[in-house]
Order: sequence, then C-alpha cells, then structure tokens
Amino acid sequence: MAEKEDKISLSEKQIKDLKGAFEKGSFSELSTKLQETLHSLENICLDVGVTGEPGAGKSTFINTFRDLHEEDEGAAPTGRVDTNKNPTAYSHPQYANVILWDLPSIGTPGFSMRTYLEQINLSHYDFFVIIASQSFTSDHAQLAHHIKEAGKVFYFVRSKVDAELEATRQSHPSGFSEAVALQKIRQGCIQALQAERVKSPKVFLISNIMFGKYDFPLLEETLGKNLDLQKSHSFLLAAPNISHRFLEKKKTTMVEHMWLVSAIACGIQAAPVPELSVACDMDLLAKTLQGYCISFGLEDSSLRKVAEHAEQPFEQLKALVKSPLAAAITKEQVAELLMEAAGKAPKLPKELVPMAAMGLSFAVVYNMLKTFVDNVAADAHRVLVKVFMSHGPRNESEAEISCVVDNEAERAEGLFGDTAQ
Repeated sequence: MAEKEDKISLSEKQIKDLKGAFEKGSFSELSTKLQETLHSLENICLDVGVTGEPGAGKSTFINTFRDLHEEDEGAAPTGRVDTNKNPTAYSHPQYANVILWDLPSIGTPGFSMRTYLEQINLSHYDFFVIIASQSFTSDHAQLAHHIKEAGKVFYFVRSKVDAELEATRQSHPSGFSEAVALQKIRQGCIQALQAERVKSPKVFLISNIMFGKYDFPLLEETLGKNLDLQKSHSFLLAAPNISHRFLEKKKTTMVEHMWLVSAIACGIQAAPVPELSVACDMDLLAKTLQGYCISFGLEDSSLRKVAEHAEQPFEQLKALVKSPLAAAITKEQVAELLMEAAGKAPKLPKELVPMAAMGLSFAVVYNMLKTFVDNVAADAHRVLVKVFMSHGPRNESEAEISCVVDNEAERAEGLFGDTAQ
C-alpha cells in the first residue's frame, strides 16, 4: 500500500491570507494580526456555575473536572456541611481562565429562590450544571426556569448513580440488569422534572468516583458542542481525558488552529534554524508543544495522578508514552522534530505552490506540529486504554465495553493520525 501523502488542509480564507503574505515576501504583517487572534483565543474566559442540594457532589464534580483529588492543593473541600453563602471560584490548574464556581446549595432550610438569585448573579456564568444526588425537586426546576429566562444554558446531572446501582444489585442479585436500573433512574429524574413543568428535560447520569462511566463522556461532549467557537476551544483543552472520542475532539480543535500558530511562528520573531532552509520562532513552538502535552495529560504530575487513581505503577504508564513529556520539550527537541518534518516533504495547497520558496518554512512548521499532535494523541489513547483495563469488567455489560477498548488499543498503536470522529 502506498504511503499516505502529507498534505496541509487550509480554508479559502487561510489560503488567501497566506498568499498575501507570500506575495509581500514577509509574514510580519499577517503574523501581527494573527497574534491578536491567538492571544484572544488563549485568554478567553469560561465561567461554569455548579449548583445543587447539599451533599450532591458539587465539589467532587469540580475537582474531577480539574484533575484534582481532595487532598491536592487548590482542591474544593468535600464531605463537609455546606455553610457557604457566596459563590467560590476554582480555576483550572493549567488553564487559569477556565473557572468552575461552587455555588451556594439550593434546598437548604429556609431557602429562598429570590435571595439565591441575588447571591449568584446568573449573568456572570456561561452555563450551569445542576446536580442532584437523589430526586430532582421543585427547587432544581425553578432554578432551571430562571436560568432559561436569563438566556443561559443549564444541564441536569444525576450524581452517585454507581451507589444506587450497587444498592439495587444487592437487593435484587438474581434479576439485576444495569441497563434496566439506569433507565429507571433516568426516567424517575425526567418524570420529577416534568412534574415541575420542565419541558423535555435531558438528564446526564454520572458517578462521582468513575467519571469515565455512564453519561459523563456524553455530558463533556455536549458542553463543548453548545459553546461558541472560542469558549469551546478553551473547554476542550481543559476538560479531562475520559473517552477516546473526546481525545479525538481535542486533537481536532488543535489542528483547526495549527495554521494560526504556524504563521505566527514564521513571522516577527522567526530566526533561521541551523542546517535547515527554515526560519521560525523556536520559543513559541516549544511552548506550543508543551501546551499540547499538558492538554493530553502527558506531563509528570498528571501521569502520576492517573497512575495512582488506576493503581498502576507510574513507570509502566509512562512507558506507554512514546513522545516527550511536557517538561522535556526544549528548543533542541523542536529543532530535531523540524528536521524530521522537513524530510517528509509536506505539500502546500496548489494556490500556494508558486510561492513555495517562502512557504517552505510554513509547511515544515505546520507538518511538525501536526505530526506531534498525532503522536501525543496516540499516547493519550494508550494511557486511557490502560487505565480502563486496570479496573477490569465487573459484569457482562462492562465485558462488552472491554472488547471495544481492545480495538482502541490496536488503533492507538499508530492508526489515530486522521481519525477525528
């Protein structure tokens, strides 16, 4: 089989902008414009309001999304009596502009919806996660109505379903069906909300302990899909890596912005790379590659947390990663990757071929970034497979899932390059 030809895929506007830069013989003007766009993209703020009744699992949800355990520095305290009367902000450790807000609990003694709305200021948040650990009540429904009237989006989340499933399993061991039990929980939530005049409610079932199970991957995907382009980019990069499909979405959003980084890297701060007919900003490229690693969880601290959670030796998990971890990315490493990319002769779009002399730097940088993202995404898939399999299927339903994961493991050995779903 013939080897697939590397090709740079660009939109008509991107090609037009690059063609103008090539004709002027300089990336400087285009780079200056694009730097503003990239700066805006990197500094976009995302505010998520997390609310629910006391003990629903708000703090656990916030910690897990931020890849933190309760004992970690900066984690939201869990398991305590909720006496907080004001929203508390928890920034993402790697993406400071992504903030999850632990909002005061609803449904407490003497709870007043009017006072509550004054406390939290609905307009401040991009969307809301409304969590219940048992049945949804009139307080959950009323809050949803007010959020909708304010023009904001909300999501109903039923937490601790794993505990309820286990209780059902123990009380009905012979006739237990996880699928039937989950459907009963979901239907009960929907009926309770419909009784409070919530039209066509959609409820996501999650476990506070095993976020990779049940509906959390779907919730994660839905949240990213319903945001505008810039906020969706921030959300995707910061969200935990709990499904293969979501990893591919992360990779896709990185590739979509790759031309932006490539053009800037070949612009104002560009300097010749020894032994290559290429000029680029090595510092920017090193920072970019480090960012890719961090988003995919390929840094020492993140891998150690994953290993601890999966009860796997850290060195075994690290051995699955073929790419350098974030801290190991240096300008020397970038130069080596550029050498490899230059040898693969990436193809420019036909409209830019006449300007190929200047376009070589752009093409090599773009191809290096794309290859690196393909590789770190494959590493992240391998780690996810190992983590899932470490728990082992406990029942027939999970055994079926493990077969799917075996297939994912094969694909992670090199077939993830162009499989965005």
